[in-house]
Amino acid sequence: MNRPSFTKLGIVLLALLPLAAMAQTATQTVALKPGWNALWLEVEPLTGDGAQRPPQEVFNHPAIEMIATPKPLSATAEFFAQAPSSIGSFNQEGWQQWNRSDAPGSSDLALVFGNRPYLIRVAAGTAAFSLSLSGRVRFFRPQWTADRYNLIGFGLAGSRTFNDFFGPSGRRHQVGRIFRLAANGNWQLVNGAEIMTSNEAYWIFSDGPSDYMGPVAVDFERSSTGRLDFGGPADAVKVGPSTPPLELDLGELVCTNLGSSAAVPELELVAQSAGVGSLALYAVNPQSTGLGYVRGNQVDSSLSAGSSALGETVPGQLTRTLSLGAQRNWNSGTAGRLNLYRLRTSAQGASVYLPVSATLNEQEFVSDPTPLAAAEERVGLWVGEISVDAASSVVENGSPVRSTPAKAPARLILHYDGSKVRLLSQVTLMQTKTADASVPATPVLVLDPARVPFFEGVQQRNGKRMGLRMESVAFDMPRKLDATSQSALLADSAYPGLTASGIPAFLVSRSVRPPSLREVYALSLDLQGTLGAGGTLTTTSGTLHLDPFHRSNPFRHPYHQQHSAGPFIYRDLRLVFDGNQPLGGVLRASYSETIRGLINSNLTLNGRVELRRVSKVATLDGAP
Repeated sequence: MNRPSFTKLGIVLLALLPLAAMAQTATQTVALKPGWNALWLEVEPLTGDGAQRPPQEVFNHPAIEMIATPKPLSATAEFFAQAPSSIGSFNQEGWQQWNRSDAPGSSDLALVFGNRPYLIRVAAGTAAFSLSLSGRVRFFRPQWTADRYNLIGFGLAGSRTFNDFFGPSGRRHQVGRIFRLAANGNWQLVNGAEIMTSNEAYWIFSDGPSDYMGPVAVDFERSSTGRLDFGGPADAVKVGPSTPPLELDLGELVCTNLGSSAAVPELELVAQSAGVGSLALYAVNPQSTGLGYVRGNQVDSSLSAGSSALGETVPGQLTRTLSLGAQRNWNSGTAGRLNLYRLRTSAQGASVYLPVSATLNEQEFVSDPTPLAAAEERVGLWVGEISVDAASSVVENGSPVRSTPAKAPARLILHYDGSKVRLLSQVTLMQTKTADASVPATPVLVLDPARVPFFEGVQQRNGKRMGLRMESVAFDMPRKLDATSQSALLADSAYPGLTASGIPAFLVSRSVRPPSLREVYALSLDLQGTLGAGGTLTTTSGTLHLDPFHRSNPFRHPYHQQHSAGPFIYRDLRLVFDGNQPLGGVLRASYSETIRGLINSNLTLNGRVELRRVSKVATLDGAP
């Protein structure tokens, strides 16, 4: 399934939380014995401030004499295509090394990284020991160096032979070209019936390019980031069979079984973010009939629950898409949640880490990690779509409200500054200018188009920075009819005695637009009431109007002599927000509108509206 995006609002909002701010750690226990050891390190040990740690801190046992790893530019391969023999010397051009006897700062192996091989020499005569290494983990799929021996390992759960694991790779990774480190320090050709060991590094030849990760390959959208990210709840859908259905954000794992035996992928919860159960995952399946989804089992009910099946079996030589639904069980704060899972691809395949993240609110066009207090969760710009599904009948006596054959959409833009809610017809997302990159730009919401040149855009387009303008043609602002705005009309000698309070009646009496009537329109309209769960928002009666010569009056036609003016039209809006608002950054409400002056009787419109917060900026630049 393709997950819908938030681009229907006419903008693209892309901002991922820094991975360091949402890191999840795991612990890997490694067993070391005297002599040489070949280790595949999955975790990446970090300092308290998120930096990589040096080898003497990570491998801090005094019996460890030497550590070596291929240089990062060499990937996991050394520069040779011949079978390895023994660990006698290293190609200095292709390896980084650390020796305990080195002077401080002289080692070229300065830091330890995750998902890399390490050859570790332990002093002779030392009893075997284990180290528990904790660090950050990520989803990792190998990228092999073609036509070379690669020093590489795998996370494994259960027991499988080399034939089981590499048999489905065909000629790419033949078991006859795999070597493991023997106790005497020599590389020996493996027997296909030997059992593989988790996180042991092997020399494995890659016949041509490869991204082989085992009998079952796994991929998902933006897998290169190392985590399955659900983002914000903009595309959450209702998934039954519970009543009411759960609001789940859907994501996909694509699994391809290269072997002949059926594979049953499983997930195991390893670690959770703050707030146990705040982010939950469910297996989700399409309905057998019609469009929609059916919720399966929860895959992370507890840390001690063990592995959970994902509700899908992948037959041999076929691909299946496994759908997961993320449920957000927290209702305040901008900090996201990140759970860590272990994905077991199959009984014979690899077991890989899978971090899963989600946020409560849609991220802004400019990243702002500053946490908000609970009272500020409603502050900012809200954009949504009204779906009108009932209207007054104009052909029946009494004009009863009837359901419409189809739903009519209309965009609604609201802004809340913490005390006042405003209805807007347009706004432009910009940012302040800065002459130094060390001083970050500040996001702004520009209400007055005349002030746009004072700021800079938030997107690059054809080499220029552009702002993101949002408009609603359904809710044009009223003309300003106060004495200051219409001073020219009040001073016009052709209309003696005209006062500001008499302008509405004066305009109704005119069949031709007064030349001195100024085209000045309000930029926003204040609403009464409360924005949020259980609240009600209404316009003040008579404030939202279209005068006879308004630019949006539907009866006015400037090039037709009989339609130079229309009626005075008044619109009264009312939004009643649902008491239960399950998704952060999303508000749902019932909508009703009464229009006077459009037909002989009042015209009533009813429907629903769903608003999404697209900016946390509390101030409207240019607002009165």
